[in-house]
Amino acid sequence: MNQKLTALRKQLKRKLSKRQTTRNKTVLSIIALVLVILIATGFTILNLPVNMENARKVVTIPKGTSLSGIANLLAEKQIIDYPRGFIIAVKMKHRSKSLRAGRYRFAENRTYLSLIETLSDKKIHTVRITIPEGYQARNIAALLNRRIGLDSLEFMQKVNDPAFIKDMNIHAPSLEGYLFPDTYDFSNSEIADDILFTLVERFNDVVDDTLLKAIKRSGRSLHDVLKMASIVEGECKTDEERPIVASVYYNRLRRGMKLESDPTVQYIIPDGPRRLYKNDLDIDSPYNTYRYKGLPKGPVNNPGRKSIYAAIFPVRTRYIYMVANGDGTHTFTTDYQSFLRAKQRLQRIRKQVELESTKGKKN
Repeated sequence: MNQKLTALRKQLKRKLSKRQTTRNKTVLSIIALVLVILIATGFTILNLPVNMENARKVVTIPKGTSLSGIANLLAEKQIIDYPRGFIIAVKMKHRSKSLRAGRYRFAENRTYLSLIETLSDKKIHTVRITIPEGYQARNIAALLNRRIGLDSLEFMQKVNDPAFIKDMNIHAPSLEGYLFPDTYDFSNSEIADDILFTLVERFNDVVDDTLLKAIKRSGRSLHDVLKMASIVEGECKTDEERPIVASVYYNRLRRGMKLESDPTVQYIIPDGPRRLYKNDLDIDSPYNTYRYKGLPKGPVNNPGRKSIYAAIFPVRTRYIYMVANGDGTHTFTTDYQSFLRAKQRLQRIRKQVELESTKGKKN
C-alpha cells in the first residue's frame, strides 16, 4: 500500500512539474512576445517619417517649452503627424530634458529619431539679429556677414536667382522688398537659403490674406505696393507721415508726373545712403524716378509693416509736393510756389547748419 502511495505521489509530482514547466514556458513566451512587440513598436515610432514637404519650414522653439509643447508645435507646423508618438520616442531615448530651445530647419531630417538628435544637439548656438526697416538686401547681407559670418556674395546671388525666387513662390525679379525687417535668431551654421526662406516666410506672415485682398481691391499688384512702400520707408522717419507721403506719390502717378523720389536714387549709388547731388539725379537707371515716370523697376529697400500699410491704405489728400524740414518731418503742399518757398527755407536751414559746423571746427 505504501509503495502504491509513493508511486502515486511521484506520478502527481511529475504531472505538476510538467504543468509548471508548461506554465513557465507560456509566461516566458508571453514576456518574449511582449518584448518583441515593444521593440518593434519602439523601432516603428523612432522611424516614423517626417513630412518632408513641410520640413524646410523654420521652427522657433521658445525657451521653457515643454516636451508636449514641442510636439504640438511640430504637429502644428505639419512636420510630424503623431505628437504623442514623438513624445514616446523622446522618452524612449531618455531625451526629455535634453531638447533645446532655438531656431531649427529640419530639411535634413527623415525620421522622428533624427528630429530628436537635431533638437538635442548642444553645438547649435543662435545669435539674435535685428534687421532694421528700410535696409536694402546688400545691407542685410553685410549685417549677417558681420554677425554670423554668412557669405555676402552667396546671399546676394540667391536674392537675384530666378530659380530660387520661384521656389520661394515670389513673383518678382528679385527678393528685394520681400525680406521682412524684424528680429531673428540665426545660428552661425546656417546657409543663405535658410535665412532667406525665414525672411520671406516672415513677410508672408505679415502680408496675410487680409492684406492681399485689400491690395487686390485697390487695383494694384503686390509688387507695385512694395515699390511704393519702399519709397515711403526711405522718405519717412515718423509714422504719422507715412500715409501722407504715400498719397503724395500716388497723386503724382495719377497726374503723370515724375515721382522724383530720393530713395530710388539712393538705391543705385554705390556709396549711399548720403546726401544726393545733381549728377546723382542724372544717372540713367530704371530706378531713377528723376529721369523716368512711374514707379521704379522694383522695391528700393525692404519696408516694414507700417510703410506697407501706408502703401495699401494711403490717406486722401491733394498734396503733390513735399519738402524735408530738416528735423525728420516734411512740409506738404498742393502748388509749386508753396513748394519753392518750403525748399528755400530748407536751404537756409542747411546753410545755417553748415555755418555753425564750420565755426565749431575753427574753435
